[in-house]
Formats: sequence, structure tokens, C-alpha cells
Amino acid sequence: MNIKIYQINPDRDENNLAFESLADVQTLTGGKAIDSSIYDKTYEGVVDCGSLEDVFLLFNTNHPVDFTGRSLSISDVVEVIGEDGRSTFHYCDRFGFAEVPFQPELTQRVKADTIRVVLLEPGKQARIADIDRSLHGMQRVVGGDIEAMYPFEEQVCVICNEESKINGLPLNRAIREEDTIEEMPYSEMKKRFRDAEGTGKNHMVGYIVFTEDSFTQKYSEAARTYVVSSNNKAFRPGMGGYSIFASSLDGTDSGVRLDWYMKAEHGGKDGWEIERCYIKEPGREILDIIAGTCFICDCSGEKFSSLTPEQAQRYKDKYLLPENFVRVNGEIEAIPFKPKDKAQER
Repeated sequence: MNIKIYQINPDRDENNLAFESLADVQTLTGGKAIDSSIYDKTYEGVVDCGSLEDVFLLFNTNHPVDFTGRSLSISDVVEVIGEDGRSTFHYCDRFGFAEVPFQPELTQRVKADTIRVVLLEPGKQARIADIDRSLHGMQRVVGGDIEAMYPFEEQVCVICNEESKINGLPLNRAIREEDTIEEMPYSEMKKRFRDAEGTGKNHMVGYIVFTEDSFTQKYSEAARTYVVSSNNKAFRPGMGGYSIFASSLDGTDSGVRLDWYMKAEHGGKDGWEIERCYIKEPGREILDIIAGTCFICDCSGEKFSSLTPEQAQRYKDKYLLPENFVRVNGEIEAIPFKPKDKAQER
């Protein structure tokens, strides 16, 4: 189930409506609708539940690690988002739930000191989550004392349980060596693409970043970066046409006929200017294997803090699929897999 949970904030609860039944709330307010403005949103995500009763049990006995509220109780509201995107709202009453009108746009986010991270759980797809920034909150996420790992060149780290392997927690993700990026002129990239296609090697992938002033509005670098395959007519010998199709790195511009726009191709003197080109070889050597739940966050300051939106999306994509680990010819291999349970596809 895809749900959101809203709970009354006592600081805005002037009429002491928290933990009151729906009938009592209507009596106290003269029959008015639920006052959405006194609620905070304390959870948002997909849970492995088949009913609202299952939701109640989960949020009383086994809280998700990124839940920032109190145990689910009377007066809380659960939003259920259907596959068609439509929402229904359900008041937690003394016995069961009652569907009620509710205005989520009037609610506030919980005021706890939280940070935005990429959460990695064994057997589940990576997801972006807001977690409690306190030491206790981070320990709760990983299930014990925290340990920081610094496998990345940028100031981003992995926070995990320092005794996860000793305690036999399930294996989660492999941490590999960093990707190798080789910068080159566009002419060199074209030559390598043509060599790869001419010799029948595997297709190659390159990245072309265009300058900010190539566009009439400001775009992020990810939006200005186009992913190009050597498997295009422009690079394959003996083709009857000439075309280069590509898509922006952030996914906002897909299947573009790039050669029409590039100054270095058919775009002419007013075409898009290239800022840089590079080919990226993904790191394959496994440096370590993390056991148990962990998360990725920023570590550039005195305290662990939130990833930028770009970092959050990038690391989510990098570690999206969970992995199984097998020994092949004396070496450990990490094999990504897609969870069968839709509730694990966050």
C-alpha cells in the first residue's frame, strides 16, 4: 500500500482533539470537518500491508526506520493512494477506521531535525527518505552503533551498523571502486565510437555536456548532459543515413535527434556548444560488502546532513536494486535482482 500518515501536533491543537474519537471531535467542534491544519505529515512511503488494520499493526509494533511520528493511534489520519493516483483519507477511530474529508495541503511536515538520505535496505530497492538526524535516530535506522564509510571521492558517506557482520545481519549492497571518467574532445569520442562499431566490439556510451549559454533558460548540468551510444547511424559503417539520438542524463529530454542541434554537427554556428565530453567506465572491483540497513548522506560539514536533490537521485539510481552474493571461481560476485514484492519497490 502507498500511504501517508498525519498526526496532530499538540502545539497547534488548541481544542485538545488529539486521541479523541471521531464522534467526540464532532461534538467538541460542533460537527465541523476534521481540521487538517493541526496535523503534521509524519510518514510517506510504500508498506507491505493489505489493509488499514495491517497499517495500524505495523506502525505500533515495527515502525519503518524513516517514520518520524508516534505509534499510530486514535485521531491519526491515514491517506491511501490508489493505483490510479486518487487518495482516500481514513480517521483512526476507537474501533477501526472511518473515511473522512481531509486537506493534506493544509498540513505541515513534522518539525523534527531530519536529513534527506538514500536508504538501502536488504532485499529492497533504494529509496530517498527523511530520517531523524540525532545519534539515536541514526542508530535506530541501522539497528545499532553507527559506523561511517567513505568510499566516494565527493564528500558523501555510507552510515552502517558497525557490528552488522559480527551480528550476522543480512548482506545488503556491494561497495565498488569509483567509476573511471576519461575526458576527451568530441572528435576523439566519435573516433572511438566508430572504431568500436567497425570492429564489432560492444557498443560504447559517452556523455556530452553542453554549455549553459547554449540554451535560452538555465538548466542543471544533468539536464545539459546527453547520453550517447555508439549504436547510432553516424558512427556505424555502411549506414544509409546520418543521425545521432540521445537522451538527457536527468531524463527530462528523451530520444532527441542530437545532430540537428549540435554546433559540431548539423546545428550550425548557432547550435549547442560542447563544454566537455567523457566516457565513463563503471568501477567493478568490490571493495566491501555492507550488511544490514544503511544510508548514504552528506559529510561535508561538522554534522552528517542532507544530500542535494541531484546527489539523492544519483545515488538512488546507483544502488537502486538489491543484490545477492555468490562465490564464483573463488571470487564473490554481487548479482542485482528486482524484488518480487511490489511493496519493496519504493
